[in-house]
Amino acid sequence: MSASIQVEHFSFWYGRRQVLHDICMDIRPGEITALIGPSGCGKTTLLRNLNRLNDLVDDIRHEGDIRVDGGSIFDPGLEVISLRKRVGMVFQKYNPFPMSIYENVAFPLRVAGQKDKAALDEVVERSLRGAFLWDEVRDRLHEGAPGLSGGQQQRLCIARAIANRPQILLMDEPCASLDPVATLRIEELMHELRREFTLVIVTHNMEQARRVADRTAFFYLGRLVECRPTLELFLTPEDARTEAYVRGRIC
Repeated sequence: MSASIQVEHFSFWYGRRQVLHDICMDIRPGEITALIGPSGCGKTTLLRNLNRLNDLVDDIRHEGDIRVDGGSIFDPGLEVISLRKRVGMVFQKYNPFPMSIYENVAFPLRVAGQKDKAALDEVVERSLRGAFLWDEVRDRLHEGAPGLSGGQQQRLCIARAIANRPQILLMDEPCASLDPVATLRIEELMHELRREFTLVIVTHNMEQARRVADRTAFFYLGRLVECRPTLELFLTPEDARTEAYVRGRIC
């Protein structure tokens, strides 16, 4: 089941450098929300905070809160590992592990202690089907994942990310390294995934945001300028900065 995200007056610093300023936004369950804006505007930093990946960086701090279905992700009693099971991540550069297709998908379950082969087989097939990849690899599950095409490797990474059945899937420029045909497959996949997961994507491709997102948030200089239904934001932006960006006058 998908989940909602509430970002409440969230500010973030790398050392002395503030990169996010008082962000407030609601991300609705079962929708695709796109984060757009110029390079360095803070959208990837926000994305990496949604499952606390920025905890891995030294000398950081934040103010405000982020909640998943009402519960703070910064609750001292919350295990970060359990959060990342609920909030999966797909990165810009596809990164399959140097092991078989099967073991790539089974890996997060093995880490969690699952040893039952029948259960692993079921999850691997379900996840590969969910990533539109099963029919292409079903006869070579035990071959090395690096032998797949770029688009297939990215879909494999998506299958791995959904193997633990997260509620939310974060995608950081998931098509940036792919050709147009592979990009189309990933976009089609996003529409299917939203049936089960809440998706948050970072993209520099405004046409991609228009094609896939239910809502789009525009960031500029570390601030959220506006977050609205996608077509409204592109056709009738409320802020002059948003209009300048979507019309290509700032980049």
